[in-house]
Amino acid sequence: HLVACKGDELNGFDMLHSIIIAGSNKLKDIDLSENDISTGGSTLISYFLGTNPILHTLALRGNELNDNDAKSIASALKRNTKLTCLDLNENPMITRVGWEALHKIEFDDTSLNSAADSNHTCDIVYPEELQLRNINQKNYDDWKAVRSQKIFNVLSSRNKNCSNVQHLGDVPLEIMPEMLNSIQKYSEYHFTSCVEEWAPTQDTDNDVRALSVLYEIMRKWD
Repeated sequence: HLVACKGDELNGFDMLHSIIIAGSNKLKDIDLSENDISTGGSTLISYFLGTNPILHTLALRGNELNDNDAKSIASALKRNTKLTCLDLNENPMITRVGWEALHKIEFDDTSLNSAADSNHTCDIVYPEELQLRNINQKNYDDWKAVRSQKIFNVLSSRNKNCSNVQHLGDVPLEIMPEMLNSIQKYSEYHFTSCVEEWAPTQDTDNDVRALSVLYEIMRKWD
């Protein structure tokens, strides 16, 4: 942990570069907060995270990272399953654009596939004023449950306007039993004691019972 080690002869980014190069296969925690780190366009951080190292915590609070850095890191988190905490707070050049890119990596509800392919392990620390819910918080130790929760949330959200059918309409009849069983499985993860601590939207109005989703889909095959 090297917090606020900046000085006339110390360059924050050079320190980060040296630490990563020297201990890329050994480091579990890096805290280089308040060290005036500016990447200058370098993709060192994202490349490192994209290799899925054993690193558990990366704290770069209070530096000079920007939206491009945030987007690059977000992209790397698609391939990272070991980082469990990322703190980029108090980097004034990271605007809502950069934070939302990171948030979308946690939960991309564009489709069932994008929800399934989101990052399910990293607890990203967001600025409180942005009111971006931390979806993986406290649940990264059970990533399969987090993944199932996100998938069922997409199904729940679509069920509100009965749009699941238009997305699943080309599902062959022979695999219907498997698909219906999967919906039930995802809902079992969703409606647990942890639901009060976890919700991928700012409210819980999207929460519906599995039976409602199943009924919606079964109507197509009446």
